[in-house]
Amino acid sequence: MWLRRVLTHPGFFIAVLLSGLFANTWYWLHQRSGSNAFQWIGESVDRVPTQQPMVALTFDDGPRGNVSRRLLTELNRLNTKATFFLVGRQIKQHPQFTTELWRSGHQLANHSYAHKAMDDGNLWRFWQEVRDTDQLIRQTGYKGPIHFRAPMGKKRLALPLVLALQQKIHVLWDVNPRDYRNTAPEKMIETVLKKVRPGSIVLLHDRPNTVAALAGMVEGLRAKGYQLVTVDQLLAQRR
Repeated sequence: MWLRRVLTHPGFFIAVLLSGLFANTWYWLHQRSGSNAFQWIGESVDRVPTQQPMVALTFDDGPRGNVSRRLLTELNRLNTKATFFLVGRQIKQHPQFTTELWRSGHQLANHSYAHKAMDDGNLWRFWQEVRDTDQLIRQTGYKGPIHFRAPMGKKRLALPLVLALQQKIHVLWDVNPRDYRNTAPEKMIETVLKKVRPGSIVLLHDRPNTVAALAGMVEGLRAKGYQLVTVDQLLAQRR
């Protein structure tokens, strides 16, 4: 009898309806969250809408010893400022070089501590990785804002919540020459020059082929009238 009363009670149908709505909404969010273009909470940027001919070059996964040194030397030679999304455990190995990066006028940002995918639900791990990498960056004396980029750009539902609570902008990209696939420098230059538009954020890495492509990218972009800026300089165009 009690089961019949439960099943026929109006509240039971309302509960079923609400639980189904919640489940469908959660599933929709989970599916959408796999796309770089969607983030359910907090601020995410893959390009800054602007008419100003400005582009931000960003470099992930460093610092990486000799190849990062070559990259910094080339950027300085080209008088170009960039944004470095650094991995915490790499900073621990190269703290003095990390200091040299910001003293050379480049922007520092957070790319997690261990560079493991952050698309599961481990909120505590995410919180620790973001916090610990921020601390390592600050220990070098860096005073600027520290934005974040997830390894491989993967985020799902839990990471955006952590970033929102820590008041961080999730910086992604809209131009990707895939240097991590050991793409030839000439092909990388071609991709960047073809796909950039005002406000673009270019995804690059501390890699030998990227160092080899850098001069061609910078000179080609300048020939098109673009100014090479940091992510923060680009974000300032939104105001």
